[in-house]
Amino acid sequence: MTRIENAVPSASRTIGRIAISLAFLYAAFLVASLIVIPVLAPGARIPNPFGPDDASRTFFLSNTRSIQISDFLQLVSACCFAGLAAALAELQKSKGASSIASTMTQIGGIGGAVLLSLTALCSWAIASPGAIDPGPALHTLQFLPFLFGGPGWAGFFALFLAGVAMGAKSILPRWVSAFGYFLSVVSALAMLVLVTINASPCLPVARFLGFLWLILVSVLLARKPSLR
Repeated sequence: MTRIENAVPSASRTIGRIAISLAFLYAAFLVASLIVIPVLAPGARIPNPFGPDDASRTFFLSNTRSIQISDFLQLVSACCFAGLAAALAELQKSKGASSIASTMTQIGGIGGAVLLSLTALCSWAIASPGAIDPGPALHTLQFLPFLFGGPGWAGFFALFLAGVAMGAKSILPRWVSAFGYFLSVVSALAMLVLVTINASPCLPVARFLGFLWLILVSVLLARKPSLR
């Protein structure tokens, strides 16, 4: 009987370590995908999709290799994010969190991971080897990775953050959960980019502060004793 009782905390600790590792990997690979382009292609700047056509055309057709590597790193980060969502949802269940919280965590995480993957794949397709300059259509194509990885991702990330915060509400310090809800609101506001570009600052705030918050939550949840 003692072995069975000790197995649950041991499994919970294992899942907690997995969640911590995936949170670090998700953040590391996504940050790497953002810095690899200026490192491999000095002077190259990711163009604003709302900017001039010439800037987009020059970027995608002149920096193929660096864009491919960036997209690969982003795809890996998306896989890590999907795994993180599954690990946190299971960790929440082991800590006695509500099924609504764990379900929101899973749905938000998987949705965000899928859209992050589509962002990487669409960007790779635009800069694929031997790609033909599509002319003015390139500007329209550039909006696809922006929409997938911007407002689309932000909506599911908001759901994910809310689920994690809800699941941690009765387990972790109140300020941790409150900050998660705050980031969820900021991420949701980022969807307003579809209406006004003035909402764009919400995207990096939710993304980068979300990294740190998820790592913190993963560490704290892993250290909490299981309730079942």
